[in-house]
Amino acid sequence: MKPFRDGDMYSITEGHLKRFVDEIRNLEADYVRKTPREKLVEYYSAEAMIEPLILRAGDKYIVEHSNTNLDVSHDIRRSFPGEQAIIRGSKLTIAIPFAGDQTLWKVRASTFSMSGYPDLNITKGEIRFSLSFPDDEANSDRLKREIDRIVESLSSAVANQLNDVDKHNQRVPAAIEQAVDRRLENANVTTQAIESLGIPMKRSEKPAYAIPTKRRARPTRPKATGSTQKSEPFLDASEYQFILSVTRRMSLVIERNPKTFAGLDEEAIRDHFLLHLNGHYEGMATGETFNSNGKTDILIRENDRNVFIAECKFWTGKKGFGAAIDQLLSYLSWRDCKCALLIFNRNKNSMDVWNKMHEVMEARPEYVKTVHHSTPDADSHYVFKKQSDEGREIEIATQVFDIPTDET
Repeated sequence: MKPFRDGDMYSITEGHLKRFVDEIRNLEADYVRKTPREKLVEYYSAEAMIEPLILRAGDKYIVEHSNTNLDVSHDIRRSFPGEQAIIRGSKLTIAIPFAGDQTLWKVRASTFSMSGYPDLNITKGEIRFSLSFPDDEANSDRLKREIDRIVESLSSAVANQLNDVDKHNQRVPAAIEQAVDRRLENANVTTQAIESLGIPMKRSEKPAYAIPTKRRARPTRPKATGSTQKSEPFLDASEYQFILSVTRRMSLVIERNPKTFAGLDEEAIRDHFLLHLNGHYEGMATGETFNSNGKTDILIRENDRNVFIAECKFWTGKKGFGAAIDQLLSYLSWRDCKCALLIFNRNKNSMDVWNKMHEVMEARPEYVKTVHHSTPDADSHYVFKKQSDEGREIEIATQVFDIPTDET
Protein backbone atom coordinates (compact mmCIF):
# COMPACT_ATOMS: atom_id res chain seq x y z
CA MET A 1 0.00 0.00 0.00
CA LYS A 2 0.98 3.65 -0.45
CA PRO A 3 1.33 5.13 3.04
CA PHE A 4 0.01 8.48 4.28
CA ARG A 5 -2.50 9.09 1.49
CA ASP A 6 -5.97 7.98 2.70
CA GLY A 7 -6.81 10.93 4.93
CA ASP A 8 -5.35 13.83 6.90
CA MET A 9 -4.72 13.92 10.65
CA TYR A 10 -6.95 16.94 11.25
CA SER A 11 -10.03 15.27 9.79
CA ILE A 12 -9.22 11.94 11.42
CA THR A 13 -8.67 13.37 14.90
CA GLU A 14 -11.72 15.64 14.67
CA GLY A 15 -13.92 12.74 13.60
CA HIS A 16 -12.44 10.44 16.23
CA LEU A 17 -13.15 12.85 19.07
CA LYS A 18 -16.60 13.74 17.73
CA ARG A 19 -17.56 10.05 17.74
CA PHE A 20 -17.08 9.81 21.50
CA VAL A 21 -18.62 13.20 22.20
CA ASP A 22 -21.70 12.05 20.26
CA GLU A 23 -21.73 8.77 22.16
CA ILE A 24 -21.73 10.68 25.46
CA ARG A 25 -24.53 12.92 24.17
CA ASN A 26 -26.66 9.83 23.47
CA LEU A 27 -26.12 8.09 26.81
CA GLU A 28 -29.29 7.25 28.73
CA ALA A 29 -30.13 9.90 31.31
CA ASP A 30 -30.61 7.37 34.10
CA TYR A 31 -27.25 5.79 33.34
CA VAL A 32 -25.43 9.12 33.37
CA ARG A 33 -26.95 10.18 36.68
CA LYS A 34 -26.14 6.86 38.38
CA THR A 35 -22.56 6.55 37.13
CA PRO A 36 -19.82 8.54 38.92
CA ARG A 37 -18.85 11.54 36.82
CA GLU A 38 -15.11 10.90 37.20
CA LYS A 39 -15.55 7.33 35.93
CA LEU A 40 -17.29 8.56 32.80
CA VAL A 41 -14.58 11.16 32.16
CA GLU A 42 -11.83 8.63 32.82
CA TYR A 43 -13.30 5.99 30.54
CA TYR A 44 -14.15 8.18 27.57
CA SER A 45 -10.88 10.13 27.81
CA ALA A 46 -8.97 6.86 27.55
CA GLU A 47 -11.16 5.73 24.65
CA ALA A 48 -10.70 8.98 22.74
CA MET A 49 -6.91 8.98 23.04
CA ILE A 50 -4.95 7.90 19.95
CA GLU A 51 -1.90 5.67 20.31
CA PRO A 52 0.80 7.18 18.08
CA LEU A 53 3.05 5.29 15.72
CA ILE A 54 6.55 4.57 16.98
CA LEU A 55 8.98 3.44 14.29
CA ARG A 56 11.92 1.44 15.65
CA ALA A 57 14.28 2.35 12.81
CA GLY A 58 17.31 1.13 14.75
CA ASP A 59 15.91 -2.42 14.73
CA LYS A 60 15.49 -2.75 10.95
CA TYR A 61 16.65 -5.98 9.34
CA ILE A 62 16.74 -7.73 5.97
CA VAL A 63 13.86 -10.17 5.57
CA GLU A 64 14.73 -11.59 2.18
CA HIS A 65 17.24 -11.37 -0.66
CA SER A 66 15.89 -12.84 -3.89
CA ASN A 67 16.68 -12.82 -7.61
CA THR A 68 14.47 -10.90 -10.01
CA ASN A 69 14.24 -9.72 -13.61
CA LEU A 70 14.46 -5.97 -14.20
CA ASP A 71 13.10 -4.07 -17.19
CA VAL A 72 15.81 -1.55 -18.12
CA SER A 73 14.29 -0.49 -21.45
CA HIS A 74 14.29 3.10 -20.23
CA ASP A 75 18.08 3.01 -19.75
CA ILE A 76 19.70 4.25 -23.01
CA ARG A 77 22.96 2.63 -21.90
CA ARG A 78 21.37 -0.81 -22.11
CA SER A 79 18.90 -0.69 -25.01
CA PHE A 80 18.00 1.07 -28.24
CA PRO A 81 14.83 3.20 -28.36
CA GLY A 82 11.76 1.00 -28.80
CA GLU A 83 13.50 -2.20 -27.74
CA GLN A 84 12.78 -4.08 -24.52
CA ALA A 85 15.72 -5.03 -22.33
CA ILE A 86 15.47 -7.40 -19.38
CA ILE A 87 18.43 -8.11 -17.10
CA ARG A 88 19.00 -10.09 -13.90
CA GLY A 89 18.89 -8.25 -10.63
CA SER A 90 18.34 -8.61 -6.91
CA LYS A 91 15.48 -7.64 -4.64
CA LEU A 92 15.97 -6.76 -0.96
CA THR A 93 13.04 -6.72 1.46
CA ILE A 94 13.64 -4.65 4.59
CA ALA A 95 11.51 -4.90 7.76
CA ILE A 96 11.16 -2.28 10.51
CA PRO A 97 9.28 -2.99 13.78
CA PHE A 98 6.78 -0.41 14.99
CA ALA A 99 4.34 0.15 17.83
CA GLY A 100 1.05 2.02 17.91
CA ASP A 101 -2.15 2.10 15.87
CA GLN A 102 -1.26 0.65 12.48
CA THR A 103 -4.20 2.38 10.78
CA LEU A 104 -2.22 5.62 11.13
CA TRP A 105 0.08 4.44 8.34
CA LYS A 106 -2.73 5.50 6.00
CA VAL A 107 -3.04 9.02 7.43
CA ARG A 108 -1.11 12.10 6.32
CA ALA A 109 0.23 14.47 8.99
CA SER A 110 -0.52 18.20 8.88
CA THR A 111 3.15 18.68 7.94
CA PHE A 112 4.25 16.32 5.21
CA SER A 113 6.81 15.82 2.43
CA MET A 114 5.95 15.91 -1.26
CA SER A 115 8.82 13.55 -2.16
CA GLY A 116 6.69 10.43 -1.73
CA TYR A 117 7.15 7.15 0.11
CA PRO A 118 7.75 3.53 -0.92
CA ASP A 119 5.00 0.94 -1.10
CA LEU A 120 4.67 -0.75 2.28
CA ASN A 121 3.48 -4.17 3.34
CA ILE A 122 2.07 -3.63 6.82
CA THR A 123 1.54 -6.44 9.28
CA LYS A 124 0.92 -6.31 13.01
CA GLY A 125 3.94 -4.64 14.55
CA GLU A 126 6.07 -4.48 11.39
CA ILE A 127 6.36 -2.69 8.05
CA ARG A 128 8.25 -3.98 5.01
CA PHE A 129 9.49 -2.30 1.85
CA SER A 130 11.55 -3.57 -1.08
CA LEU A 131 14.13 -2.18 -3.45
CA SER A 132 15.65 -3.76 -6.55
CA PHE A 133 18.90 -3.18 -8.40
CA PRO A 134 20.86 -4.73 -11.31
CA ASP A 135 23.38 -7.32 -10.19
CA ASP A 136 26.09 -5.69 -12.29
CA GLU A 137 25.57 -2.40 -10.40
CA ALA A 138 25.52 -3.76 -6.86
CA ASN A 139 27.16 -1.20 -4.58
CA SER A 140 26.86 -1.42 -0.80
CA ASP A 141 27.39 2.31 -0.19
CA ARG A 142 24.72 3.25 -2.72
CA LEU A 143 22.30 0.67 -1.30
CA LYS A 144 22.86 1.87 2.25
CA ARG A 145 22.25 5.48 1.23
CA GLU A 146 19.00 4.51 -0.48
CA ILE A 147 17.79 2.45 2.50
CA ASP A 148 18.73 5.28 4.88
CA ARG A 149 16.88 7.76 2.69
CA ILE A 150 13.72 5.65 2.75
CA VAL A 151 13.92 5.03 6.49
CA GLU A 152 14.52 8.72 7.15
CA SER A 153 11.50 9.71 5.04
CA LEU A 154 9.27 7.29 6.98
CA SER A 155 10.73 8.36 10.34
CA SER A 156 10.17 12.01 9.49
CA ALA A 157 6.54 11.35 8.49
CA VAL A 158 5.91 9.43 11.73
CA ALA A 159 7.53 12.23 13.75
CA ASN A 160 5.32 14.85 12.08
CA GLN A 161 2.30 12.68 12.74
CA LEU A 162 3.30 12.37 16.40
CA ASN A 163 2.94 16.14 16.81
CA ASP A 164 -0.66 15.94 15.57
CA VAL A 165 -1.43 12.97 17.84
CA ASP A 166 0.06 14.74 20.87
CA LYS A 167 -2.05 17.84 20.20
CA HIS A 168 -5.15 15.66 19.91
CA ASN A 169 -4.43 13.72 23.11
CA GLN A 170 -3.76 16.92 25.05
CA ARG A 171 -7.18 18.35 24.24
CA VAL A 172 -9.12 15.13 24.78
CA PRO A 173 -9.64 15.33 28.59
CA ALA A 174 -11.12 18.84 28.51
CA ALA A 175 -13.40 18.02 25.56
CA ILE A 176 -14.63 14.81 27.19
CA GLU A 177 -15.16 16.50 30.54
CA GLN A 178 -17.19 19.23 28.86
CA ALA A 179 -19.31 16.66 27.01
CA VAL A 180 -19.95 14.64 30.20
CA ASP A 181 -20.92 17.75 32.17
CA ARG A 182 -23.25 18.88 29.40
CA ARG A 183 -24.94 15.46 29.24
CA LEU A 184 -25.21 15.27 33.02
CA GLU A 185 -26.76 18.73 33.14
CA ASN A 186 -29.31 17.80 30.47
CA ALA A 187 -30.08 14.53 32.22
CA ASN A 188 -30.75 16.35 35.50
CA VAL A 189 -32.97 18.92 33.78
CA THR A 190 -34.96 16.17 32.08
CA THR A 191 -35.33 14.16 35.28
CA GLN A 192 -36.39 17.21 37.28
CA ALA A 193 -38.98 18.15 34.63
CA ILE A 194 -40.49 14.64 34.75
CA GLU A 195 -40.49 14.52 38.54
CA SER A 196 -42.22 17.92 38.72
CA LEU A 197 -45.21 16.42 36.90
CA GLY A 198 -46.27 14.85 40.19
CA ILE A 199 -47.06 11.52 38.54
CA PRO A 200 -45.55 8.50 40.28
CA MET A 201 -43.16 6.33 38.26
CA LYS A 202 -42.38 2.70 38.82
CA ARG A 203 -38.65 2.46 39.43
CA SER A 204 -36.56 -0.30 37.93
CA GLU A 205 -35.22 -2.80 40.38
CA LYS A 206 -32.06 -3.20 38.30
CA PRO A 207 -29.11 -1.68 40.16
CA ALA A 208 -26.94 0.99 38.61
CA TYR A 209 -23.93 -0.39 36.80
CA ALA A 210 -20.43 0.99 36.42
CA ILE A 211 -18.51 1.28 33.17
CA PRO A 212 -15.26 -0.60 32.74
CA THR A 213 -12.05 1.38 33.05
CA LYS A 214 -10.41 1.09 29.65
CA ARG A 215 -7.05 2.78 29.29
CA ARG A 216 -3.51 1.81 28.43
CA ALA A 217 -2.72 -1.59 29.86
CA ARG A 218 -1.70 -1.17 33.48
CA PRO A 219 0.62 -3.56 35.33
CA THR A 220 -1.35 -6.77 35.90
CA ARG A 221 -1.36 -9.21 38.77
CA PRO A 222 -0.66 -12.93 38.27
CA LYS A 223 -3.60 -15.32 38.39
CA ALA A 224 -4.52 -16.84 41.72
CA THR A 225 -2.90 -20.18 42.43
CA GLY A 226 -5.15 -21.28 45.27
CA SER A 227 -2.76 -20.24 48.03
CA THR A 228 -3.43 -17.35 50.37
CA GLN A 229 -0.21 -15.56 49.48
CA LYS A 230 -0.88 -12.03 48.29
CA SER A 231 -0.10 -11.67 44.58
CA GLU A 232 2.32 -8.96 43.48
CA PRO A 233 1.96 -6.66 40.47
CA PHE A 234 4.37 -7.02 37.61
CA LEU A 235 5.08 -5.13 34.43
CA ASP A 236 4.13 -6.95 31.24
CA ALA A 237 6.95 -7.20 28.69
CA SER A 238 4.98 -5.34 26.02
CA GLU A 239 4.20 -2.55 28.47
CA TYR A 240 7.88 -2.35 29.42
CA GLN A 241 8.69 -1.87 25.74
CA PHE A 242 6.01 0.82 25.45
CA ILE A 243 7.46 2.76 28.39
CA LEU A 244 10.90 2.60 26.78
CA SER A 245 9.43 3.79 23.48
CA VAL A 246 7.93 6.80 25.28
CA THR A 247 11.30 7.73 26.79
CA ARG A 248 13.05 7.04 23.48
CA ARG A 249 10.73 9.49 21.68
CA MET A 250 12.15 12.24 23.87
CA SER A 251 15.18 12.27 21.57
CA LEU A 252 12.94 13.90 18.94
CA VAL A 253 11.78 16.52 21.44
CA ILE A 254 15.40 17.28 22.37
CA GLU A 255 16.47 17.52 18.71
CA ARG A 256 13.68 19.97 17.91
CA ASN A 257 14.25 22.14 20.99
CA PRO A 258 18.05 22.40 21.37
CA LYS A 259 18.00 25.81 23.07
CA THR A 260 15.55 24.55 25.69
CA PHE A 261 17.67 21.58 26.71
CA ALA A 262 21.13 23.13 26.35
CA GLY A 263 21.25 24.59 29.85
CA LEU A 264 19.15 22.04 31.74
CA ASP A 265 20.49 19.86 34.55
CA GLU A 266 19.57 16.21 35.21
CA GLU A 267 16.52 17.02 37.32
CA ALA A 268 15.07 19.47 34.78
CA ILE A 269 15.58 17.05 31.88
CA ARG A 270 14.08 14.27 34.01
CA ASP A 271 10.95 16.36 34.50
CA HIS A 272 10.43 16.50 30.72
CA PHE A 273 10.52 12.70 30.63
CA LEU A 274 8.01 12.55 33.50
CA LEU A 275 5.65 14.86 31.64
CA HIS A 276 5.53 12.48 28.68
CA LEU A 277 5.19 9.36 30.85
CA ASN A 278 2.38 10.85 32.90
CA GLY A 279 0.57 11.63 29.66
CA HIS A 280 0.20 7.87 29.20
CA TYR A 281 0.07 6.67 32.82
CA GLU A 282 -2.14 9.24 34.48
CA GLY A 283 0.32 10.57 37.00
CA MET A 284 1.79 7.25 38.09
CA ALA A 285 5.34 8.34 37.18
CA THR A 286 6.96 10.44 39.90
CA GLY A 287 10.37 11.98 40.36
CA GLU A 288 12.73 11.61 43.32
CA THR A 289 10.47 9.06 45.01
CA PHE A 290 11.86 6.98 47.87
CA ASN A 291 12.25 3.31 47.09
CA SER A 292 14.13 0.59 48.96
CA ASN A 293 17.58 1.97 49.90
CA GLY A 294 17.40 5.44 48.41
CA LYS A 295 15.85 7.80 45.87
CA THR A 296 15.50 7.16 42.18
CA ASP A 297 14.80 9.50 39.30
CA ILE A 298 11.72 7.93 37.66
CA LEU A 299 9.46 5.46 39.38
CA ILE A 300 6.13 3.95 38.30
CA ARG A 301 4.03 2.37 41.02
CA GLU A 302 0.96 0.18 41.08
CA ASN A 303 -0.76 0.56 44.43
CA ASP A 304 2.18 0.34 46.88
CA ARG A 305 4.44 -1.71 44.59
CA ASN A 306 7.14 -0.49 42.20
CA VAL A 307 6.95 -1.89 38.70
CA PHE A 308 9.41 0.30 36.78
CA ILE A 309 12.50 2.24 37.86
CA ALA A 310 14.79 4.46 35.79
CA GLU A 311 17.92 6.40 36.69
CA CYS A 312 18.84 9.58 34.74
CA LYS A 313 22.50 10.59 34.59
CA PHE A 314 24.86 12.70 32.52
CA TRP A 315 27.73 10.75 30.98
CA THR A 316 30.92 11.50 32.91
CA GLY A 317 32.89 8.40 31.93
CA LYS A 318 32.97 4.70 32.74
CA LYS A 319 33.45 5.26 36.46
CA GLY A 320 30.44 7.56 36.72
CA PHE A 321 28.33 5.14 34.68
CA GLY A 322 29.34 2.28 36.98
CA ALA A 323 28.29 4.39 39.96
CA ALA A 324 24.89 4.97 38.30
CA ILE A 325 24.47 1.19 37.96
CA ASP A 326 25.38 0.75 41.63
CA GLN A 327 22.84 3.40 42.55
CA LEU A 328 20.11 1.79 40.46
CA LEU A 329 20.74 -1.69 41.87
CA SER A 330 20.76 -0.35 45.42
CA TYR A 331 17.21 0.93 44.91
CA LEU A 332 15.84 -2.42 43.81
CA SER A 333 13.85 -4.48 46.24
CA TRP A 334 13.01 -8.10 45.43
CA ARG A 335 9.87 -7.17 43.48
CA ASP A 336 11.53 -4.59 41.20
CA CYS A 337 12.84 -6.31 38.10
CA LYS A 338 12.36 -3.97 35.11
CA CYS A 339 14.36 -0.79 34.94
CA ALA A 340 16.36 1.55 32.72
CA LEU A 341 19.42 3.78 32.66
CA LEU A 342 18.81 7.00 30.72
CA ILE A 343 22.18 8.58 29.91
CA PHE A 344 22.47 12.20 28.76
CA ASN A 345 25.51 12.80 26.57
CA ARG A 346 27.08 16.20 25.87
CA ASN A 347 30.17 14.68 24.26
CA LYS A 348 30.58 14.88 20.50
CA ASN A 349 31.06 11.14 19.97
CA SER A 350 27.87 9.36 21.04
CA MET A 351 29.03 6.11 19.42
CA ASP A 352 32.03 6.05 21.73
CA VAL A 353 29.80 6.63 24.76
CA TRP A 354 27.46 3.86 23.62
CA ASN A 355 30.34 1.40 23.24
CA LYS A 356 31.80 2.25 26.64
CA MET A 357 28.42 1.81 28.33
CA HIS A 358 28.18 -1.64 26.77
CA GLU A 359 31.64 -2.55 28.02
CA VAL A 360 30.76 -1.50 31.56
CA MET A 361 27.46 -3.42 31.52
CA GLU A 362 29.10 -6.68 30.38
CA ALA A 363 31.92 -6.32 32.90
CA ARG A 364 29.58 -6.08 35.89
CA PRO A 365 29.58 -9.02 38.35
CA GLU A 366 25.77 -9.04 38.19
CA TYR A 367 25.80 -9.40 34.38
CA VAL A 368 24.11 -12.52 32.95
CA LYS A 369 23.58 -11.84 29.23
CA THR A 370 23.03 -9.23 26.53
CA VAL A 371 19.55 -9.45 25.02
CA HIS A 372 19.93 -6.68 22.43
CA HIS A 373 22.69 -4.26 21.41
CA SER A 374 22.69 -2.97 17.83
CA THR A 375 22.90 0.81 17.33
CA PRO A 376 23.09 3.93 19.57
CA ASP A 377 19.62 5.05 18.46
CA ALA A 378 18.02 1.83 19.76
CA ASP A 379 17.71 0.43 23.27
CA SER A 380 20.30 -1.98 24.59
CA HIS A 381 18.90 -4.68 26.89
CA TYR A 382 20.69 -6.72 29.54
CA VAL A 383 19.81 -9.32 32.15
CA PHE A 384 21.40 -8.99 35.59
CA LYS A 385 21.14 -10.94 38.84
CA LYS A 386 21.68 -9.29 42.19
CA GLN A 387 24.24 -11.11 44.27
CA SER A 388 21.92 -10.85 47.25
CA ASP A 389 19.06 -12.49 45.32
CA GLU A 390 20.37 -15.03 42.79
CA GLY A 391 16.90 -16.37 42.06
CA ARG A 392 15.50 -13.20 40.45
CA GLU A 393 16.54 -11.76 37.10
CA ILE A 394 16.61 -7.99 36.53
CA GLU A 395 15.95 -6.48 33.12
CA ILE A 396 17.90 -3.30 32.43
CA ALA A 397 17.57 -1.18 29.30
CA THR A 398 20.06 1.56 28.46
CA GLN A 399 19.31 4.58 26.29
CA VAL A 400 21.64 7.38 25.17
CA PHE A 401 20.37 10.90 24.50
CA ASP A 402 22.51 13.59 22.86
CA ILE A 403 21.99 16.80 24.81
CA PRO A 404 23.05 20.05 23.08
CA THR A 405 25.55 22.35 24.77
CA ASP A 406 25.24 26.08 25.22
CA GLU A 407 27.73 26.51 22.34
CA THR A 408 25.60 24.60 19.80
